[in-house]
Amino acid sequence: MARDDDISLGQPVTQKRGRGRPRKPDALTNAQRQAAYRARHQADRQSVTVTKKEHDALERECEQLREALAQAQRALAAAERLRAREGRGEPSAAAVLTRPVPPDEAQSDDRRVAVTMNGREVFSLARLEAHFGLARRAVLERLIWWADRSVVQSLGDDDAAFNRYLNRVTENR
Repeated sequence: MARDDDISLGQPVTQKRGRGRPRKPDALTNAQRQAAYRARHQADRQSVTVTKKEHDALERECEQLREALAQAQRALAAAERLRAREGRGEPSAAAVLTRPVPPDEAQSDDRRVAVTMNGREVFSLARLEAHFGLARRAVLERLIWWADRSVVQSLGDDDAAFNRYLNRVTENR
């Protein structure tokens, strides 16, 4: 009857709290944790033995990949040779005018050149000077160097054509 009296008084019956931190509702047991650990490390314990069939298949795949790489390298080299012949591999005039001309290894003396141009070319030269912030001499030097380099590259490995290109300067004077 003492119990009925407690309930009637409105006092709830409580259990005594256990020791330590309370368990989370989704906590794993020790056995579950160990099973998860074994599953995660199962891949590490797989055999590294390769059979003869697997080895041969891997070697064939490697050879196929090497051949595909060699074909791609040959195609790239052919495309670069074609681009060099056609002159499409050259940088744009803007790219040439934004970087300085490489230094002259021969360190030849400066020479004066008198040039007469049409109005269109004079105005074009003035626009290039203003746009790139360069002196007229720098614009002309860079464009001439670019054109000369393009011609030399277009000659490729043809030494006879290169020598003819160089010798024309002395013949025309």
